Parts: sequence; C-alpha cells; structure tokens
Amino acid sequence: MTKSINQPWAISESHIARYGKLWADLDFIFEQKISAENFKTDPMNCLIGRLSIANQNIHFYYKDLISYSKELDKCSFNVYAQRLDKNESFQVEIKNRVFNMRKHEIGKLAQTINDALLVSLRSYELGLYL
Repeated sequence: MTKSINQPWAISESHIARYGKLWADLDFIFEQKISAENFKTDPMNCLIGRLSIANQNIHFYYKDLISYSKELDKCSFNVYAQRLDKNESFQVEIKNRVFNMRKHEIGKLAQTINDALLVSLRSYELGLYL
C-alpha cells in the first residue's frame, strides 16, 4: 500500500475543478521501507520519500524536509500576506526545479512538506518506522 500524505486518488472531481489539477495531484509518498537503524545513525541523509508535483517526482532526504519546510512556510506566509489576486502565480524553486504556483497551491505544498516531516519524526519516535 502506498504511504501518502494527501491521497490524491480520493479527491473529488468538484475539488479538482475548483482548485486545479496541480493542487489535486500534489503529494508526498514515503519510501516502502525506511531502515530505523539508518535513520538512527545518520538521519539527515536518510531517504524519506518523494514529492510528486506537476508530474515530476523529487526525492527528499530528511535534511531536505527540514530545510524546505522552513523555506516554504516563509514563502507561503509572504504570498498570503501580500493579498494579491488568487489567480496570480508565483515561482517556487524546489531542488533546482522551478514551478509556477498559485497561492493555495503554495499553501498546500508547505502543508504537505510539514506533514511529511512530522510523520517521519513521529514514526521514528514511536518505533513504527514506516
């Protein structure tokens, strides 16, 4: 079974029509098996999973989740603070790939990365490791 944050297959057609295909398909998928021992000895370089965005898969290590979590939170806050039109797009760079995204898509991206970081940490702490 796929270990997914947003479960895009469960999003209804009405939500896809309202928020867009990029928003609906945005997801973080965890690796099938992450070694608890590897995470314990070298957590920063442990491959956690991949971000699925705009028909691209971007692999994320634990250190990437931490850094992009902070960066995307800041970006999301700045975009929402500007009070611009909801259809205006902004450029977001993720691991040297640039995506044009609207405010609500940036917000969902930030939340997805934050959720992936939290799930990774909690799974390790509880010994459930993915």
